[in-house]
Amino acid sequence: MMATQHVSFCRICSGGCGTLLTVEEDGRISSVRGDPDNGMTRGYACFKGLQAEAAHHGPARRLHPLKRRADGSYQRIGLEQALDEIAERIGAILAEDGGDALAVFCGNGGMFNALAYGIHPDFLRAMGSRNYFSTLTIDQSSKAVAQGRLGSWKAGLPDFQTSDVSLFFGANPLVSHGSVGFLAVDPVKRLREARANGLKLIVVDPRRTETARNADLFLQPYPGQDVGIAAALIRLILVEGWHDRDFCARYVGAEGLGRLAEAVAPFTPEAVETRAGLAPGQIRQVAEMFARDARSGAAHSATGVCMAPDSVLAHQLIETLNVICGRYLRAGERVHSLNLMCPPTELREGVVPPMRFWEAGGPSRIRGAYSLGDERPTATLTDEILTPGPGRIRALIVDGGDPVTSFPDRGRTQRALHALDLLVAIDPWPSGTSAFAHYVIPPLMQYERADIPLKLGDMPLWPGAWLQFTPPVLAPPDGAEVVNDWYVFWSIASRLGRTIEFDGSGPLDMVTPPTDEEMIDRRLSVGGYSLADLRAHPHGRDHPIAQDVVLPCAEGDEARFEVMADDVAADLRRFWEEGDRPGAITRDGEAFTHLLSTRRMRDLFNSNGRHVPTVRRRTPTNPAFLNPEDLAALDIVPGDLVEIVSAHGRVRAIAAVDADVRPGVVSMAHGWGGMPGNPGEDPAVHGAGVNELIDTVERVEPVNAMPHMSAVPVNILRVVAQSAAAA
Repeated sequence: MMATQHVSFCRICSGGCGTLLTVEEDGRISSVRGDPDNGMTRGYACFKGLQAEAAHHGPARRLHPLKRRADGSYQRIGLEQALDEIAERIGAILAEDGGDALAVFCGNGGMFNALAYGIHPDFLRAMGSRNYFSTLTIDQSSKAVAQGRLGSWKAGLPDFQTSDVSLFFGANPLVSHGSVGFLAVDPVKRLREARANGLKLIVVDPRRTETARNADLFLQPYPGQDVGIAAALIRLILVEGWHDRDFCARYVGAEGLGRLAEAVAPFTPEAVETRAGLAPGQIRQVAEMFARDARSGAAHSATGVCMAPDSVLAHQLIETLNVICGRYLRAGERVHSLNLMCPPTELREGVVPPMRFWEAGGPSRIRGAYSLGDERPTATLTDEILTPGPGRIRALIVDGGDPVTSFPDRGRTQRALHALDLLVAIDPWPSGTSAFAHYVIPPLMQYERADIPLKLGDMPLWPGAWLQFTPPVLAPPDGAEVVNDWYVFWSIASRLGRTIEFDGSGPLDMVTPPTDEEMIDRRLSVGGYSLADLRAHPHGRDHPIAQDVVLPCAEGDEARFEVMADDVAADLRRFWEEGDRPGAITRDGEAFTHLLSTRRMRDLFNSNGRHVPTVRRRTPTNPAFLNPEDLAALDIVPGDLVEIVSAHGRVRAIAAVDADVRPGVVSMAHGWGGMPGNPGEDPAVHGAGVNELIDTVERVEPVNAMPHMSAVPVNILRVVAQSAAAA
């Protein structure tokens, strides 16, 4: 049997690692390895991406559309018949209640399919709906709100690879591959190269993460203390005069800087170190390394910050460190990254002033939350379904996601999905969500479809100006009836006589479906490129950047950052006065001993990977990781069954030891668990549904309704001994 070699790239996460696949004559993948000729990833590929054979050909994969019967069982149905019935039901719902009765949720499985992710908002506009939800608003939406209050820098951040220093709050890019513009690809090697160029690395995290093990300075606070640490750093930098005076004079102003200094005045390093559980002098060490001794390099924040309380405030203060130190690309400095899938533009010095863009649309009917651009906060989706009245969502299409295991408050999510008149799940695997679906549509998997990299707004996601095209490298299994995700949305609109305007490239032909390649060519044309350009470079290409350096600020541009608006100052005062210090944790009159902290898992990307046999052999569950001191104090040994209790709910998990977790913290990954409320659920088999501990009503952020998914007060109870082997 003759095997063939194929060049492609992985689309599990934003890393986009180049891959080389060996496909046997029977159409099965026999090997996957990193592509050494891919100029961006240089032969690197992580464990997740190397499991393509087990993912594509594994026993759990669904290959035919399913329709739920009245008794809850499923029957096989032809694809076009399923789409006929789905369109008919959506049409009836829209006729009764209007466009906003329909919603789309995009999970990571849909997000990393360029055509699916591109068509979702355009499909909803064609249907007259404003109800688009995705993982982005339950991931790092606080950054968008912080940017809207503070302002942003037109030319972006400096080149990580040539910076003097980098400060990470709650970021672990060596595992997540999720830091926009740096360490998203080949992260270990790129960090090693940056360190060789002189980079000093500072990490702030409740766990000594894989990234933190490479740090020159590591701060290990209690979860939820990023606001205080950032405020203390700002205070110390201003008091010592280590800020960039010229930059602040031009882009902040004396009045704004004065308001900032006044607001952070209570946050002395000594007081914050006591509250956050840091050693004396650590905040000064960070300020010296970041502000006094460095001239380039930025502060960054990630999901560890976003998922904790006061995430908007924390993100804004961390970005304010960059503002007062002038840590942005400046006029005359080299342009080091561009997003080529966006219309060409020139980069200049200057501030995009704070817009508070969410206010234009007004608050929603759910907790006064606001839309963030075209997207509604995902944490409000369940209540948009459950709350009666005009605008109630009755039909939901879930593309590549599993709300039952990924949304906070699993019981509420279950009730919402059950209440829908129509739920369509586009998913290759069975999941907690597809168990509620009226129709399940199995999609093509990544190496069966043509694709280009993710386009996330106008942000450059990778160093340089990278583009790559991959054709399909293998056919779907014999007899399978699977389809590219985007076709589901096109087909529904076509059947209902609606026209989709696709990604700024004009209307699609709504009679004859376009090919994947035609859709990709249209998407590339927005940035001035074509599919023919990319076909000539199968290993991808780092395109030349036409603009060599950042241009000076435009004449007459007087925009400034707003570093301490009145409502931001009020939030900061409240944070200081609450004094919710770990060790004396109470919530609604109940005492708690530990704080739940989120963590990444190397072998999975959120819930993606749970159905892959080779992944589950290495990572069978999501344990409750505790420091050895805590295990001893609680009389728990690794492998014991424990119950974790919050003010909102409880969940059982398998205890494990991790000396890198600070005492007083339990560290767990989200995205696991079986059906909520099942008393017989075995965490050794299904994992622990951490989201049962999370409230989506009382403990949420304003504006974006982001739930508090980290720094959650909990108690830990030993249930019964269970052998480590069984765990």
